[in-house]
Amino acid sequence: MAKVTGPLMSLSASGKIGDAIVFFPWKGVNAVRQWLKPTQPNSTLQGYVRAALYAIGKFIKQIASISGGDAVDSKVYSLNTAKAPAGVNWNAFAAQGFLNLLQSAGNFKTASLLALVSAYSSLGTAVLTAFKTNATALGMADFAFDYGYVVNIEAGCQLYFGALGCYHNSIQASAPYNTNPDSWAASDVDNFKTDMVATD
Repeated sequence: MAKVTGPLMSLSASGKIGDAIVFFPWKGVNAVRQWLKPTQPNSTLQGYVRAALYAIGKFIKQIASISGGDAVDSKVYSLNTAKAPAGVNWNAFAAQGFLNLLQSAGNFKTASLLALVSAYSSLGTAVLTAFKTNATALGMADFAFDYGYVVNIEAGCQLYFGALGCYHNSIQASAPYNTNPDSWAASDVDNFKTDMVATD
């Protein structure tokens, strides 16, 4: 990328010329580079990534809607905020524990998402029902994409993903957060939901 002074005999420039070059301000400097046509491949991998991000995002949105900037924050919000490293927002930290499970050597793996959805589906009937019931009570809803991972991701599965994130982030050394959600009892799921809406 070239840095320019007085581009096109002016003090600044922005926009593109044909489909060849584009002028723009960048970090306080006038810059110019080759214009690249934006692409939106809607590839299978992109669909998987978006489904995973959307699922954990819906979990985080529930926490944020409860802890919407007032003085009364949910326990899950407070625990994530307290545990997040300096300079990392609580929501990025909350997602990190789950998203790390989907990577191998820094790369997203579609098989990892399939494995986590399968683990959710394999939970005992009482626990599966507890995740579904509590997710619905929180206002979470199922969703599906039309490309990539096109299978419906249930609201209960989104809540399960959030529970996995909290466990893998070790947000608290006591139950249920010190136990993998794969081995939770229905009462643990109920307590997790309570912690999402109750103050600490």
